[in-house]
Amino acid sequence: MIELSVVIPAYNEEGRLPRTLDSVYDFLSNRKRSFEIVVIDDGSEDRTTDIVLEYAKEHPEVRVKSYQPNRGKGYAVRVGMNAALGEAILINDADGSSPIEEVAKLEEALAAGADLAIGSRAKPDESRKVEALLHRKFIGNTFNAIVQSLLLPGIYDTQCGFKLFKNAVAKDIFAVNRIDGFGFDVEVLYIAKIRNYKIVELAINWANMEGSKVNVLVDSPKMLLEVFKVAIGAWFGLYRRKP
Repeated sequence: MIELSVVIPAYNEEGRLPRTLDSVYDFLSNRKRSFEIVVIDDGSEDRTTDIVLEYAKEHPEVRVKSYQPNRGKGYAVRVGMNAALGEAILINDADGSSPIEEVAKLEEALAAGADLAIGSRAKPDESRKVEALLHRKFIGNTFNAIVQSLLLPGIYDTQCGFKLFKNAVAKDIFAVNRIDGFGFDVEVLYIAKIRNYKIVELAINWANMEGSKVNVLVDSPKMLLEVFKVAIGAWFGLYRRKP
């Protein structure tokens, strides 16, 4: 089995994706361990798929799955996790805001017994460098305060797009998650929590990249609505294992 799969959800990322592919591929190939990079083109209207196909001609560990129309980041990640073959599966944003080198910390957590390890921009750690826009940081902190009070106390950052799962854990969680939008992270972590998977949150380096697909004015209310949907679903036992 492949040791590591990197799932990269992408929507109209022809400008930022090539640099991310280069950094991920170079780092992983230098480690001399088996890997694959799976790009999920979430209904892009630009050359995202063409760029990956061209890249894959000289990098056989890279493949792309694409579909139309655009369905949302949660849907794209679900497609990618179901397609991934690695013993461990990493979600990595197309903008490269989380340096791929940080995966080593997450891998150490899995080796020590975690079922999933999540990167965090908010967990206190003076050794980490986080470059975030102030208004996005404020909105993110407010969102997380709501998430902690409703569903996930003790987790500082649910939305960082850098999460590593054991294969079987990923297949179990993503077989039942339903949210297609940006709020999928909350749902995934809540499913992991109530199924008693061990979640380890680790502070990582992170830098804001221009061209974010998250519109804080439009998407933040949608994400809150999705959180409330998860809370209601949890109340009715939607995510619990069937006897």
